[in-house]
Amino acid sequence: MQTSPEPPPAVTVRSMLEVALSREGRGRRLGLATFGYVLHQACETAVPILIGVIVDQAIVRRDAASLALWLGVLAVLFVVLSLSYQGAALGMVRVYGHGEHDLRQLAIGRVLHPRGMVAHRGAGEVLSVTSSDTYRVAGVAWSIVQQGATVAALLTASIALLVISVPLGVGVLAGAVVVLLGMQALARPLERVGLAEQSSAAAASELATDVMSGLRIVRGLGAEDEVVRRYREASAASLRGAVASARKLLTYQTVSTAVSVVYLGGLTFAAAWMALRGDITPGQLVTVVALAQFLQGALAHIGTFGANWAHKRASSHRVHALVAEPFALPAGGRAPAATGAAALAWQTGSGVVEAVPGRLVGLQVSGAATARAVSARLGLRVRPDVGELRVNGVDALTLGPEQYRKVVASPPHDGTVFTGTLRENVIGIGAGARSRAWDQDVVRAVALDDVLEHVGSPEALVGESGRRISGGQRQRVLLARALHEPVDVVVLDEPTSALDPLTEQHVADGLRRLRRAIVVVTSSPLLLSACHRVYDLTAVAPCPSGRSAHAPMTEAAR
Repeated sequence: MQTSPEPPPAVTVRSMLEVALSREGRGRRLGLATFGYVLHQACETAVPILIGVIVDQAIVRRDAASLALWLGVLAVLFVVLSLSYQGAALGMVRVYGHGEHDLRQLAIGRVLHPRGMVAHRGAGEVLSVTSSDTYRVAGVAWSIVQQGATVAALLTASIALLVISVPLGVGVLAGAVVVLLGMQALARPLERVGLAEQSSAAAASELATDVMSGLRIVRGLGAEDEVVRRYREASAASLRGAVASARKLLTYQTVSTAVSVVYLGGLTFAAAWMALRGDITPGQLVTVVALAQFLQGALAHIGTFGANWAHKRASSHRVHALVAEPFALPAGGRAPAATGAAALAWQTGSGVVEAVPGRLVGLQVSGAATARAVSARLGLRVRPDVGELRVNGVDALTLGPEQYRKVVASPPHDGTVFTGTLRENVIGIGAGARSRAWDQDVVRAVALDDVLEHVGSPEALVGESGRRISGGQRQRVLLARALHEPVDVVVLDEPTSALDPLTEQHVADGLRRLRRAIVVVTSSPLLLSACHRVYDLTAVAPCPSGRSAHAPMTEAAR
């Protein structure tokens, strides 16, 4: 009986924004930064106003004392302008940097959650979401302060214009509203185009990441031409999406700039006409013209508000889809009791596979695809049927992945050798790993001695991604890592596929001598010949979901 996956975690777009904007005191810092940017923009807007005052109060009247006074006021204004900008910028760097970090941790934590995800997501897609999309969502902080500052500048200028002339001030406010509403209407298609562009770029990135990670296999199969063809198609789709998005954005920005230029040109002409009629002073004319030039940028920025939020909404949907993905496995939580029974039992359609303490058990499969499916199932990386997997008599679904993996370790075949020392790659890093001992029995069993001799010592570096060691040595490092796990049962997926026959025989005999509960999923006759018991699964075909179809199974004791 197959049970349905649990609902997704209670993560909303609002909760994601709270992570990015308000966690760990960032809300207060964001408020202060917004105030700083608003003050800075208000001071910038006040500069042309003060210049007009200086013209009317000092230059036209030829009053030296008044000129000195107002120049001093202008100097103080520049000091406030500069300090407010520097303080706000520093605060925003902290808000944005920490917010983006926490948002990425949220996304990565969901990807690495032991309960897994229902939908399969490629490495390229995950990379795109956890980098560019979280970057855009965290950028909401910048949008808040910058757009708030722009609105503050517009209001300051409008008040100044209302003081000079009510018609001018009303005109600025009415024009701003019209521009904002019109640009928001034009921005709606940008969200759909932006989402399509990001999806196509993620698809191309996913394909490139998968090809690079399996480059040796691609070359071994002679599939370079097919890979190039697929990547060319994915890249072309990404290019079309990027071009379409760029064209939409360019059209949007052009219209926004044109509208603001035409509007402000009319405003400047109206002010000049009023000055000729004597309705406003020369200083006020200077103020109006300067504010018109200053407001051109502000109105153009207001016009981009819609496009800015459209791209952020598209990214927020992608991040939310990742972090709210339903769990593939139940939480469980019951700890398995220690018994004298088999540590692991797998109920198939025609029998039970048992991992007996102190025995090397072989699962004979017909190929790599079946081996991957069986390994994923025994590792609880896919959801089994109720009662299919049991640990010390307890259903794996009752235990949950965290408790299950304290007893059973089933690392994937394509594990990674990371940059670091040989010891770190074998026993890990962190507080838990430091308490583990370097097991000489395991080192001898998996023929890790020549790797030690090659690199020099357990403390020697293996190079970036293990480049100092060969493919066979990398596989033995991964094998030693699996056998250093403090668990009762270890499931190994084709652990000797990269070894020469002599080394493979040495490893097979070494695994048998370890006297642990070890399950090898393999098609290798040498490795199977060393097993205490072999279950023949060659008739089992892997299903698309990662499950293994039930089929007749034979077993032999050795």
